[in-house]
Amino acid sequence: MRLKSLNIHGFKSFANKTLFEFHPGVTGIVGPNGCGKSNVVDAIRWVLGETSAKALRGGEMADVIFNGTDNRAPVGMAEVTLTLADCEEALQVDYNEVAITRRVFRDGKSEYRLNGTLCRLKDVHAMFMDTGIGRSSYSIMEQGKIDKLLSSKPEDRRAVFEEAAGITKFKVEKKEALRKLDYTEANLLRHSDILEELKRQMNSLNRQAGKARRYQSLLKDVRVLDSHYSFRQYTNLEAEKSELETSIRSLSQEQEQLNEQIAEKESGIVDARDSLQALESEIAQQREQVIDKQNRTQSAKNRIGFNEERVRELTALIEQNTEDLGQTRGRLVESEDEFKSTNESLANIEQNLQRQQSQLHEHRQKTDSIRQRRVEIANQLEQVAEEAANFESRLHSTDARLASSQAQLENDNGRNAELARELETLDEAREEKNREHHALKEDLHRRANELEAQQVHLQNIEREHQQ
Repeated sequence: MRLKSLNIHGFKSFANKTLFEFHPGVTGIVGPNGCGKSNVVDAIRWVLGETSAKALRGGEMADVIFNGTDNRAPVGMAEVTLTLADCEEALQVDYNEVAITRRVFRDGKSEYRLNGTLCRLKDVHAMFMDTGIGRSSYSIMEQGKIDKLLSSKPEDRRAVFEEAAGITKFKVEKKEALRKLDYTEANLLRHSDILEELKRQMNSLNRQAGKARRYQSLLKDVRVLDSHYSFRQYTNLEAEKSELETSIRSLSQEQEQLNEQIAEKESGIVDARDSLQALESEIAQQREQVIDKQNRTQSAKNRIGFNEERVRELTALIEQNTEDLGQTRGRLVESEDEFKSTNESLANIEQNLQRQQSQLHEHRQKTDSIRQRRVEIANQLEQVAEEAANFESRLHSTDARLASSQAQLENDNGRNAELARELETLDEAREEKNREHHALKEDLHRRANELEAQQVHLQNIEREHQQ
């Protein structure tokens, strides 16, 4: 048996349909990194029944489908077909060539075909069992598989030897037979449990059937007794019926007599109703008069209560006004005392104001004299400047007098600066006195307004007291 060809379409990097033909003498596939050598091995492993996406270097089984590139759209299906030749004896089939096909779609559906016929994954595994071909057999050795095989446990190496010896199929069949025996034993236990349960149910049903039979016999007896009892009740009811009919006839006669009496009584009732209506109209008139009198009495009582309440309020108001008058008189005495003290303060303030005004007048006179002196000095400076301009040609001869004049000018400038500072101090003092004078005037005006308000308040209180 040998590998004849491998047809790949839409699997991983093989977007186009690609056919690999393995002629006699081909022992391997070589190529640079990234050309798809590992994808060829993955395709062989996948078509032989690999179900682990991690073993195929993916996250899920849909990752094996070509996912597209920038220049090409993705495909919706991956398909791999593996063809084996000269496999009659190895696979024990009637064909010289066997083609195994596997397809997977993006919606998760997948299918296996054997020579174009739908089959199961179990059929593919059973056909390749004990041949060394399979997803986990020794025919596919990827990187690190040999080291893993050499360093694995003896039990794991034993599986490889059993696969090479051709007894794996029998062990699988044995395992399957044992599994079926276990399943059959479990079914037998379940059937025995069901039989036991059915036996218990049969006993219960037998007891229920006996109760039903006893119920049927007792029901027949009850029906017979019920018939006798019903006949006796019918006889008694017939006797009672005849008695009641006699009573009804006598009661009908009494009813006719009573109807005659009722007619007579109704005529008397009509007369009594007429007299009652007359009495009710008279009573209604009397009630209206009583209600009118009660309303008048109530309004008079309300007026009396209102007047009494008004008297109490006026009395309280008089008392309150009396107290307010006493308090007002006390406040008036205090206001008069305060007014006297305010007048005295005002007299003192006016004296201080007159004294400050006299001082201000003196400061103004001094300021005027200083200003006059300053004007004179300014005139002298102008004259000196004019003389310096006119007699500039005589500068060499008048250096001494010019130096003395400059010294005098500096002294005059210093004096002028001192006078200016003194003038500024006097101006600030004058402004301060003016602010004090203005504040005193405002205080005096405020106190006069308060006094006038107190007088008006006193006049109002006296007027209220007189009222």
